[in-house]
Amino acid sequence: MNMIKGFSKQALSSSLSKEKFHLILYPTEQCNFRCVYCYEDFEIGQMPPWIIEATKFFISNKAEHIKFLSLSWFGGEPLLAKNILFEIAEHALHLSNNNKFKLSGDLTTNGLLLDIKTLTRLVELKQNQFQISIDGDKDSHDKTRITRSGKGSFDKIWARLMDASETDLDFKITLRVHVTDFNQDSVTIFCERFDNYLAKDKRFNLFFKAIENLGGGNADNVKQLIQQGTARQFAANQTKKYSDNSLDLNNKGNYICYAGKPNSIAIRANGELNKCTVALSDEKNKIGKINSDGSLTINNHIMGTWLQGFTTLDSWQMGCPLSYMNSHSNVGDIKIKQVG
Repeated sequence: MNMIKGFSKQALSSSLSKEKFHLILYPTEQCNFRCVYCYEDFEIGQMPPWIIEATKFFISNKAEHIKFLSLSWFGGEPLLAKNILFEIAEHALHLSNNNKFKLSGDLTTNGLLLDIKTLTRLVELKQNQFQISIDGDKDSHDKTRITRSGKGSFDKIWARLMDASETDLDFKITLRVHVTDFNQDSVTIFCERFDNYLAKDKRFNLFFKAIENLGGGNADNVKQLIQQGTARQFAANQTKKYSDNSLDLNNKGNYICYAGKPNSIAIRANGELNKCTVALSDEKNKIGKINSDGSLTINNHIMGTWLQGFTTLDSWQMGCPLSYMNSHSNVGDIKIKQVG
């Protein structure tokens, strides 16, 4: 039997393995977009030099003890600080070659700055998996995913995708297609565009996602976009329709959120440590800080609460520790001997 309480044994083992580590990094928390549903406040800028060096020290300290290192780049928009990204990724690649561990990396990016020169360098650094959000075709996308100057972004992003498709570079691009109650016709048109230009290129796939209220200053905008409650079912229908080209997170057993895994941690641009990439201002998400020598100071009580799902194997607690904590005033604590 390969399942335990609906969870894949392999997924559970991987989540607890000391030989694997998932490091989430925010080279900057500024963004060149102002999406109407965004939960971020953009109060923090680029990583200062001491945090860049501390992060490199942290990776160096990990290098001798792991077999797999995965880097995930968030923002803001991480490509606004591509030099910082390149510097840390180059360091990790050097360590990977010297210490014989496998390195991989992914970026959550709006795609506007993903030109061929940047894409090529990222592929060289093994940071070659990308998630780019699309809010339907041009008419809908340009109403919700607008640049900081108030302009639409669809044409430029589509041009980046077409440019990438004409290369022979080794990458994977997941187009996260956001669904609301009002953009479903536009999403259908975008899918037809995808069929005509990208569907045969297996480096591209689709991930249909109904937008959610993740808090922040634009929460009221989100409520208006999903108040009719049709988006989630439409996203599920599109996932089924495009089964050959879409990601389905429910087909490999119960989902285990990265935030609930002991071997995953986020270093923000100000040196603060988080578990979740969404609730950035939530006190429950502030688990510690990185020090200048690359060591981590961690509040084990808070950290333990994020990890408690592994003692219960509760699908809700494992799938989204944050929402579980928000609905349970006291979820307890577990002992942690060593983290980071």
